Amino acid sequence: MIRTSYSFKLARTKLRSKRGILVTSIIVASLLFAALIATVVVFSGAEKSASEFIKKAGNDRYLVKTSPNIPYEKLSFLLIPSLADIREIKSFEKVYYQELREKYKSLGLQYDEKSEVPALEPYVYADKTLPEEQRVRVNLQSPVIQEMDERKFEEYYKTATNKLSNLKEAGAKYGASGYSIVDKNSGLPNIPGLRLIQNNKEDISDLGLKSGDSTSYGYYTNAIHNGMYGFTDQKNLSRYLLTTDTENLEGIPVIVSAQEAASLFGNEVGVGEEPDAPAEKKTWLKNVQSKLNKHIYQVCYRNSVEQALLDKIQRDFAEMKNNEGNKEYEKPSLTYNYPEGACDGITIKEDTRTVTEKQSEAKLEETQKKLGTYVAPEHKLLTFQIVGVKYAQPYLDYTKGINEYLKSLLVSQNSPMNIDIPIQMYNSLPDTLKFDDVVKQQAKSGTVLQRAFENEDFAMRVLEFTNVEDARSFLNKETCPASETDCDKAFIGDPYGSNYLILDEISKLFNKVVTIAFPAALGLAAIIIWFTISRIMAENRKETAVYRAMGAKRRDVTGIYIVYIFLVALQIAMVSVILGLAAAFTIDYFYGNALTDTAVTAFGIIDDAPRFSLFSIDSPLLLIVVASIFLISFIASIQPLIRNVRRSPIHDMREE
Repeated sequence: MIRTSYSFKLARTKLRSKRGILVTSIIVASLLFAALIATVVVFSGAEKSASEFIKKAGNDRYLVKTSPNIPYEKLSFLLIPSLADIREIKSFEKVYYQELREKYKSLGLQYDEKSEVPALEPYVYADKTLPEEQRVRVNLQSPVIQEMDERKFEEYYKTATNKLSNLKEAGAKYGASGYSIVDKNSGLPNIPGLRLIQNNKEDISDLGLKSGDSTSYGYYTNAIHNGMYGFTDQKNLSRYLLTTDTENLEGIPVIVSAQEAASLFGNEVGVGEEPDAPAEKKTWLKNVQSKLNKHIYQVCYRNSVEQALLDKIQRDFAEMKNNEGNKEYEKPSLTYNYPEGACDGITIKEDTRTVTEKQSEAKLEETQKKLGTYVAPEHKLLTFQIVGVKYAQPYLDYTKGINEYLKSLLVSQNSPMNIDIPIQMYNSLPDTLKFDDVVKQQAKSGTVLQRAFENEDFAMRVLEFTNVEDARSFLNKETCPASETDCDKAFIGDPYGSNYLILDEISKLFNKVVTIAFPAALGLAAIIIWFTISRIMAENRKETAVYRAMGAKRRDVTGIYIVYIFLVALQIAMVSVILGLAAAFTIDYFYGNALTDTAVTAFGIIDDAPRFSLFSIDSPLLLIVVASIFLISFIASIQPLIRNVRRSPIHDMREE
C-alpha cells in the first residue's frame, strides 16, 4: 500500500506533466467561475450600498406615502352633469336664491336679480339629440355650485371610510407607524397672489406659473417663483435640514430646491449653475447648502381685491393710451397708482367721481359688509428663511448612462411640486412671522378636493415599516398606485423617498438568474474538468499500469488521482478567486466613486453619506462557488477514474 505522502508526491509529479493541456484547462474553467465570483461580489456590494442609502434616507425604515382615494363625483359635479344632477342643481338653486332674497329683505337691502350667477349654463358642444334641459354644463364660478360642493363634502365626511382612523386600522395589520403629514397645502395662493421680491423690486407684470419642462421637476424648480408651498412633518425632512434651531428663526422656515435657490440667489452668495459631472454636482450641492443656509428672501402677498385693482390700473392705462387724441373719449373717473415700492399699498391717482357715484359705491360697500361678503384690499410682506436644501430630481432617462440608470433605481419618481415648510419649526414661530391671517382670507379658494386634503383626516401621510415585505403587503392589499386611474381601494399609496420595492425585485430576480446560471456554468466547468482528467488519465495509462505492476492496489491508484484532482481543483479555485476579486475590484475602482456622487445627490445625503461600493465579499454565494469547484471536480472525475483503474495493466503496458 502506497503511503499518503507518496500519493501527494506522485500527484504533484503528474501536475508537472502535460502542463500545456492542464494550464489551458485550468484557465478556461477558472474564467467561468471568476465571472460568477465577480458578478456575486459586484452585485452584493451594489445591493448592500443601495440598502444603506435607502435606510439612511428613511431613518432605517421603509416609507410609504398615502392619500385617501376620494372620487371626484363625491365632492363635486362633473362638468357635463347627468339629468338627475341637473334637476338636483336646479332645485337647490331655487331654494338658495330664495333664501338670499329673504336675507336681503331682513337687512333692509334691495335685491338685484341681475347679480345672480346661474349654476348651469348653455353648452354649445352638447349633443343635439339631447333634450334642451340637458344641453348645459356646470358653472363652477356660481356660488350655488360652491355651496353644493361644501355640502357634498360634509355628507361624504360623515360616512367616509378613508379617514386617518381607517388608515391607522389598515396599517396596524402590517406593523405600520409614523403617519406623519407630508405635502399638506399651506393655504397660500400661487402667483400672482404671491410675488417674489428681488433687488427690492416687485415685478407686477409677472403673472403666470413657470413650469420648466412641464413635469413635476419643472414646477418644483420654480416653486419659489410660483408661490407653491406645503407643510411637511419635520421627521420626513431630516436628511435635508441644515439647521433645527428655532430660537433664532427670522422668517418662515423652508426647504427649497438647490437648482432654484442657485438660480435666484446664487449671484448674491457666489454659487454658480448646476454642473453636469456627478463628482462636481456633489461639491456644488454642498456649496449651495453651505452658502444658502439661513438665507432670507421675501414675497409680497396681495389679496384678490388688490389683484383686481392692479388689473384695473393696467386696463385703464392701455385704454387711455389707445385713446390719446380722441376728444370724445372720457377717461375713468377713478384711477390708481402702481405701488411705489415693493409690497407698498395702492393709492388713488385721480378721483373725479360725482357725488352720486361715490354714494352708490359707498352703499354697495355697506351692503357687502351687512352680508358679510365685503373684502378690503390687503397686502402683506412675508419673510422666508432657508433651513434646508433638496436636490430636485429631473426626469430620468436611464438609457443615457449608468448614472441615470442608478438614479432611476434608487429614487422614487413621486417628486414634490411644493416647497416644504417643516410643521414643527413653523409652529414655533411668533405670530408676527406666520401667515395664518392670509390663510383665513384664502379659506374658500382652490377646488373642493384641494380643500378636502387640508382636513387633518384626509391629509397625505407617510407610514413607516420595519421591513420591505410589510411595506409591500400594505401597498398591494390596502392601496392602489397613483398611476392607476381606476382604483377601487380606500387609499392611494406609493414608496416614498426611494425605490426599495424595485431594488428588492431586482435582488429576487438576481437570485433566480443565479439558480439558472450556476448550474449552466458548473455543467460547462464539469465538462471541461471531465475532459481534462479523462485526457490525462488516458495518456498516463502506462504509469497506472506500472503502479499496478509494482504492487499498487486499485485504491492506491485511486488515492493518487484523488489527491491529483484535489490539487487541480485547488488551482482552479485560487485562480478563480484571484481573477474574480480583481475584476470586481477594478469595476469598483472605476465606477464606485462616480456612483457614490450620484447616490449622494439623488438622496441629498452629504456629510455622513456612505460610499456606494461595488465590492462586498459578505455573500454566502461565494462559499458556494468555491465549494462547488471542488465538488464538481470530484464528481466529474468519477467516471474516467473508475474506467482507468478497472483496465488491465498488462494490456495497457503492451499498448504503450
